[in-house]
Amino acid sequence: RWGRAQEVYSEDPVLSGYLTFMFVDGGQVGNETKPKYWQAAACCKHYAAYDLETIPVDRYHFSAKVDARNMWETYMPVFDMCVRAANGAHVMCSYNAINGVPTCGDPKLLNGILRDQWKWPGFVVSDYDAWAQIYETHNYCPNMTCAAAVGLNAGMDQEGGGTKAIAQLQAAIDSHMTTEEDVTTAFKR
Repeated sequence: RWGRAQEVYSEDPVLSGYLTFMFVDGGQVGNETKPKYWQAAACCKHYAAYDLETIPVDRYHFSAKVDARNMWETYMPVFDMCVRAANGAHVMCSYNAINGVPTCGDPKLLNGILRDQWKWPGFVVSDYDAWAQIYETHNYCPNMTCAAAVGLNAGMDQEGGGTKAIAQLQAAIDSHMTTEEDVTTAFKR
């Protein structure tokens, strides 16, 4: 089983994927085949391998140990249906890390799978302060300026919750850790 019980339809990733597709597609476009406007903008969350609150460790410090087969067979089918099939408007990266890399700072997960592999045009938002937690709880970076750059360079577009990370984007640009063009790209998405 993946995800928190109140946020998943079943233990079967394929069944959950189909149910997710119907929920997202129905909410965004209703019964129109080519709507001019979405009725709502669905968020595909919590991306990815996010399945606990406090046991064995809290979700802010947890690093899921997931091999490639488990990732693609267990965790990714629902996101594939939400992102590619239903064209979910945005994805929320989760608090946890996967194999030591915070999800909100993982370029393979965000730019790699979502944008390069799946050709998804939407935007990525962090769970509440999860972008800042690249530094604060995961200690993946030595400071918040680094965390701001790592998140943006990985594919983050919006900080959910506070502004600790995005407030450091100018410092990250000034330190040549990221570029104004990367900020512009994130803003446009």
